[in-house]
Amino acid sequence: MCVICSYVKFKNCQILRKLLNCFVQIRLVKVFCEVDTFSPTITMDSRQPILPPHKPTLIHEGSPKRYRLYTVKKVLDDNGKVRKWTYGMKDSSKPNKIVLLVGETGAGKTTLINSMVNYLLKVKFENEIWYEITEEEARDQSESQTSEITMYEVFRVKSPISLTIIDTPGYGDTRGLDKDLEVAENLATLFQSNDGVREVDAVCFVIQASKNRLSDRQHYIFSSVLSLFGKDIVNNIVFLITHSDGLPPKNVLGAINKAKIPCRRDKSGQPVHFLFNNRQADARQNERRYLRAQRDAWEDSVEEMKKFFQSLHEKNRRSLELTSDVLMQRIQFEASICNLQLRIQEMEQKMAEKLQIQEAMVQNKEKIEECTNFTINFKKTVKLKVPIESASWKHRKATTCTVCEENCHEFGCWWASDPSKCEIIKNGYCTVCTGKCHQSKHVKENKKYIIKNSTIKIEFDNLIKEYEKAEEESRKFSVIKDRLDRDLQDIEDQKSILLFNAYRTIKNLSQIALKPDSALTLQHLDFFIPRVKEAGKEEWVRELEEMRRKAVEEEANKDTLSYLQAGLAKLDIFFSGQ
Repeated sequence: MCVICSYVKFKNCQILRKLLNCFVQIRLVKVFCEVDTFSPTITMDSRQPILPPHKPTLIHEGSPKRYRLYTVKKVLDDNGKVRKWTYGMKDSSKPNKIVLLVGETGAGKTTLINSMVNYLLKVKFENEIWYEITEEEARDQSESQTSEITMYEVFRVKSPISLTIIDTPGYGDTRGLDKDLEVAENLATLFQSNDGVREVDAVCFVIQASKNRLSDRQHYIFSSVLSLFGKDIVNNIVFLITHSDGLPPKNVLGAINKAKIPCRRDKSGQPVHFLFNNRQADARQNERRYLRAQRDAWEDSVEEMKKFFQSLHEKNRRSLELTSDVLMQRIQFEASICNLQLRIQEMEQKMAEKLQIQEAMVQNKEKIEECTNFTINFKKTVKLKVPIESASWKHRKATTCTVCEENCHEFGCWWASDPSKCEIIKNGYCTVCTGKCHQSKHVKENKKYIIKNSTIKIEFDNLIKEYEKAEEESRKFSVIKDRLDRDLQDIEDQKSILLFNAYRTIKNLSQIALKPDSALTLQHLDFFIPRVKEAGKEEWVRELEEMRRKAVEEEANKDTLSYLQAGLAKLDIFFSGQ
């Protein structure tokens, strides 16, 4: 070959090399713009990830490198307790899978969420990177890392599906039952928000593989969450078992079966479950056998994640319309029951007041007829509106009726900025107070009504003025006594109506809820059953006692009540004597 030909060939190679480099750079830019973490059409070093358009933030150097994904954040309520974080651009043409995660603090929900995201982004073990969509603050392990409900939306260009993950706060952390009670109200807000969700593919209980018995706290978690949903959700309930060694989880399945938790079951009758190692983000080991074990664990988790997503059939999707009804009715139920309890206690104290007067009149009949200004001592019931003190932030304001002078929504009335937005208002009118008054007659403030007894003295002549004055002076004693008898009967009749309303509310809830016998419902049954029995409503008593008997017979509800009662004792949010 001549020198000239060699030179031309060399120059052509240089030009070709430059063209190839240019092509690769153009291709990289294209991939960069497509929000595709790993492109199968280009061969490159697997250790160098192709980043999405909004560059993830490196949060940990090492192997694997950990990155936090960029998300667009939006708050869905007035108090910042319901949030939506979106990764990528929404594509309505793709099917969207919606899963709800619930679990005890420390069960591993956060790692599962990130595992789902990395699965959708096609992250491989050999890429030695790990993406995180969650954001956590450094806290004690006994506390949940978040106190808000967060809805994560994940949209990847080259994925056949998009994903919505609803992450509930960890139940049962050291901050107490007060935090746990917020979950139902926050879920209600999410399900009713225009930017929230209306359907769900799976309700996932997250539980560790090492559990051979459900704790009081876990029983409470399952009971409280199940009580939020309608009966049509049962086949959407599955278990995500974390910290698994890959072997059959006999212990935890036995605990689930013993607790009789409603859920989807496989052909063998076992609860549908999926196993996860939860160690994908752990530092890579240098020794070959440990590295091989890590790879195997990664691949096993990927395989389980694949099975989990395949299980989310479109035909199994459930509307949350009934669930929203259950959530709203449960909030209204709690508000109504608290209102009824106060009104019943007021009736009982007024009855005691009348009986005291009646007894004093009978015992002092002659003195009353002889003495012009005979004085009677008795405890009078008065209703006062007082500031709400020593309450957690979610109980610091209440919605009250200025006409009926009643607490319409005393506990947990935290998210509504004014009465018109409160859950107890329907079509502009209150569903709780005696007069079912218009929302304009209600106020939301840091005050509530209480019943108080004070010992007073009243002259019999002044007592007459409170009633009708007798036509004949000689009949004044019998007139007052007859009027007291009528008052006592009126109070008894009003109390019966209140008891019927409470009975009907409990029955309505039991007809639509998957688990109506939740611990909170049982607490209220303890208050109402003795009073229904006293009213002589034998059929009601049988129904309510049967409802309570079936619930308490279950170990789950015994443990749930134990956990709940301990929490309520600390919170002191229910009436004394309940």
